Amino acid sequence: MNKLRLFVLLALAASAAAPTAYGAATLEGDKEENLPAYEMPIFYVYGERLSDTALAGSKTPQELKDMPASLSIINSDEIERLGVYRLTDALEYSAGITVSPRGDDNLFNMSKIRGFDVSHSNLIVDGMKTFTTTDNVFSPEIYGVEQVEILRGPASTFYGTGLGGGTINLATKSPKPENRAEVQLQMGSQATRMAAFDVNGVTRDGTLYGRVVGILRENDLFYDHTEQKRMYLAPSLTKEFSDKTKLTLKAFFQEDIIDGYAYLPRRRLPEDPLYGILPDKYFVGVKGWDTYELRQTGASYELEHAFSPQVSFHQHASYRHTDIKSYQTTGVLRGPMFMRWGAMIDSEATAYGLDQFVRLRHGDKDHGGDTNIGFDWHYERTLDDQNMRMLSPWDPADIPDYVAGRRRPPVDSDTIMPMGGLRYWNRETGLYINHQEKIGRWTLTGGLRRGSYEMYSERDNMRERETAWTGQFGAVYDTRRDFYLYGHWHNSFEPTLTLDENNSLLPPTRGREFELGVKYLPKNTATQITLAVFDLRRQNVHVSVPGTSYYRAIGEIASKGVELEYRAALSDRVYLLGSYTYLDASVSKDPNPRQIGRRPQGVPHHTLNLRIDTVLHKFKDGDLTFGLGARYLGARPDDSNRITLGGSTVYDASLRLNRGHDALTLHIRNLFNKQYLTSIEEVWGVPTGFAGQDRTWILSYIHKF
Repeated sequence: MNKLRLFVLLALAASAAAPTAYGAATLEGDKEENLPAYEMPIFYVYGERLSDTALAGSKTPQELKDMPASLSIINSDEIERLGVYRLTDALEYSAGITVSPRGDDNLFNMSKIRGFDVSHSNLIVDGMKTFTTTDNVFSPEIYGVEQVEILRGPASTFYGTGLGGGTINLATKSPKPENRAEVQLQMGSQATRMAAFDVNGVTRDGTLYGRVVGILRENDLFYDHTEQKRMYLAPSLTKEFSDKTKLTLKAFFQEDIIDGYAYLPRRRLPEDPLYGILPDKYFVGVKGWDTYELRQTGASYELEHAFSPQVSFHQHASYRHTDIKSYQTTGVLRGPMFMRWGAMIDSEATAYGLDQFVRLRHGDKDHGGDTNIGFDWHYERTLDDQNMRMLSPWDPADIPDYVAGRRRPPVDSDTIMPMGGLRYWNRETGLYINHQEKIGRWTLTGGLRRGSYEMYSERDNMRERETAWTGQFGAVYDTRRDFYLYGHWHNSFEPTLTLDENNSLLPPTRGREFELGVKYLPKNTATQITLAVFDLRRQNVHVSVPGTSYYRAIGEIASKGVELEYRAALSDRVYLLGSYTYLDASVSKDPNPRQIGRRPQGVPHHTLNLRIDTVLHKFKDGDLTFGLGARYLGARPDDSNRITLGGSTVYDASLRLNRGHDALTLHIRNLFNKQYLTSIEEVWGVPTGFAGQDRTWILSYIHKF
């Protein structure tokens, strides 16, 4: 969009100069060599760009105005402007999202959409699943992402099994037919240090272009003596064989190494017997032994071939592999002693995915339709080895001396207790058809999928097969006044993965949603407003039974609410971002009547977010911009619904200086260092708080060339 504006300015300038040049040529006998030499000045155009096309709501890119659902797009402009360094940062100002309900976590994403967890199945990359049932939580490097797409509600017809709250698609950086590059350096609180690069190049004929993205980052984490290091490298290549055939290859390597305590940040409450004795951030592990290492590798290709303007073939294949070494110390007060042990997990997981479909088109983009008929397949295998290291117990009376450094804790033994291994695989296949038809002012969409799921556990010698039909229907009405009225119905299916008290598999979880809304998408201004009303329900939800190793099924959880989201560049000087969510989520059906009305942990009734960025001063080659944001998290219950946390408001600020090819930005999150808990959960029988993000600042320098 910036380049488009530049071209428009150049065209206008050329148009204005054309009569003068034409007159000069006429006076000199139309001799081109007599024309005065003229060099156009360089124009620096700064502004905000709103993306209006996403993949998450379909198998192919689709405009927001045609989607009968609430969908948010956080593009690269917004990622840079908001100072997004983690996936949770990108979600903070969006409607319907509860960010980090189990504490601020630098490694994992545990957000909720409309009251339901974002699981492995609901976090996809370039339209493809990564993992579904493994414990290998996908930890994306946001610098390798150029667009985050949040689709609210079920998406089983598009992506197969998954939770019904919503789907997050990460569109990774792809090659562009241009020559450009950038380098970025960062420093900040928690000893943050980062260096990154993004280089894109194209051949002279424009048919082959490639991109390489890389990053090195180090920073301290919540607990004492804990540091994280990350390395990320992602090369990609696109070849246009003709105007009908294009192939894109992508690969990546990501390594995260945490020395120290990698668990979620926790705060002790007065109900904890160790409150005031053992500090929240005190490291209770074994220095040099406690570690968490996560290595991810992956490769994919996307093939597009058009047989004709009406028929095209699309194929996407992906491979991912993860290795995890998690040696982490856990401590809990048992009787008179603080018992400690080291949980040892060595895990390896591999996943393969394949999705191909034929797209049939008729008519044109304003009067016609598209039909996708396809087949997808996903397979993954996981190997887990678990052991336990028995560590020395601590006498609570001695802990103050350990904390003050007056005494050293007792030496820990090297005794290892085998806990067994886990080997399992799962496979999912699906046949699907999706159709979109434009009839006058109406855009109608519908889809149907027949999914088959199979899982086998070698340890338990247990095999399970399940099949299900899922479908969706939606409609959008164009009022011709920039307002689009929409409604949809969609259902979802989740396979059985847990056992009840009789060691039998629980029934599969199913869901469905109705949604009505209106979108305001003016054609000539950068504004996107969505108002949505929804009723989302999930049946046979599996929840763990405290103090046991088995699960039970809740009859139904209902999530109803209203969402309002606003994105707009009000002018070339002011950009506004805001959202409001009212969410009423609770157990609506359960065999135990006392459970009815119980609300999900850490999910508030109300959230309100507002962010404004304004240009303080414009230069010939850039601008100085100030940004201020406020995020309100309403009252929310603990897991037992006996404790309710009050509302919390945190503020963010940024100051950005753009001059020519350089940008210097200071981002501050939680400006006033508000100390708050995101939620409370019972851990080892003791109510424990999960800590929100402390004040953090990042100073970033970017050079583009």
